Amino acid sequence: MRPETQKIQPLYGSAFHCIGAECEDSCCHGMSVLVDKKTYEGYQEFPEENLGSLVKEYVSILPAGATESLYARIKPNASGRCPFLSAERLCGVQKEYGSAHLSATCSTYPRALNSVENELEISLYLSCPQAARQVLLDADSTRAMGDASSANFRSDRFSRLATGEGSIHKPIRYFWEVRDLVVAMIQDRRRPLWQRLFLLGMLSKRLNEVTTAQEDDAVPEILGSYWEILESGALRDKLEMVPAQPAVQLDVVLRLIDQRIRAGSCGQRFLECFDEFLQGIGYSAGSTSPSDALHYVEAEARYCAPFFAAHPHILENYLLNYVYRTLFPFGREASAHITPQVIFGEFLLMVTQYALVYGLLVGMAGYRREAFGEEHVVKLVQSFSKTVEHSPSYLKDINQLIESRGLGDPQGIAMLLKFS
Repeated sequence: MRPETQKIQPLYGSAFHCIGAECEDSCCHGMSVLVDKKTYEGYQEFPEENLGSLVKEYVSILPAGATESLYARIKPNASGRCPFLSAERLCGVQKEYGSAHLSATCSTYPRALNSVENELEISLYLSCPQAARQVLLDADSTRAMGDASSANFRSDRFSRLATGEGSIHKPIRYFWEVRDLVVAMIQDRRRPLWQRLFLLGMLSKRLNEVTTAQEDDAVPEILGSYWEILESGALRDKLEMVPAQPAVQLDVVLRLIDQRIRAGSCGQRFLECFDEFLQGIGYSAGSTSPSDALHYVEAEARYCAPFFAAHPHILENYLLNYVYRTLFPFGREASAHITPQVIFGEFLLMVTQYALVYGLLVGMAGYRREAFGEEHVVKLVQSFSKTVEHSPSYLKDINQLIESRGLGDPQGIAMLLKFS
């Protein structure tokens, strides 16, 4: 029986507290910061001798497409740090002028603010180590905690539900009904996680076929059919017969990560994780693809799968935070870190990032073996998020590669996800 719509909303983002100088990977290093117009104009008032000279050197209006919310950029200095970061690893702007002078990005990060039907939702960017720990390690982190009305950060800049534009149509009037089903799918532990994601892909494909407002009335029937699949356990046995293709998964991981590293601006923490991954699968200049794939499968079976079987909430929390942060599967507008997609494109973007994260964790588990633990998961997810999620151009490349490899269909999705 289909349950009554709950209108599930994240509130845990408001409970986040920055640990400041104790953080092992400061958000003030390795990231350029987009600045809203209000903040930019405030920076112009800084005296030359008190941060004003840094404003002139490092803060500039965007060369094209500047808006009120995305107006200028703070460029990192030669060492890759924010020019306003003090020797004590504290924000010089906040220290000298108070938190009211922080940009919306600096005030809210790592919180992700979205407006849905005029209500503010707050989730977290996992590119912050403390946010990654909070979300991933607490079995109840993606349940309600905190208060979305917190006044400890700016709430005047936020993203909105993507309504679609041009030829893209999205049945957003069923947002809550879709979200309830998506969350239920991710949390359904009667199925292995790869099957839950596969079904989520099929649901996204069906919703993607609703191309006009006149067709929106078909959505309740679509959702009802997937609630029935969820409740009855249908397709479990059939999906288990799908052959695993770990060599395909490994090839995708190697190609996409190599592409990102070649583009530059990868943090040291991510490069350390990738090195562990390579060692964990026995990859070297002299190794062969079959031997790498064999080590990859062994690492997953012996170390990675058992760890996540004992900690099933970690990957579920990763996916649920992604759902809330991106307003999946509809996407969001008015954000610098989005790539407008049709609904199925949103799914491919999510599932490929998940496949990359899990694939990298497999290699790291193979390297760490019995010592593989929560701290390694947090380091990988955080450094991956910082390297990937804040690079809109790379997000576009992800879907292009998946499509070019012929993996953008049900069979391809199964290849990306199933291990054994």
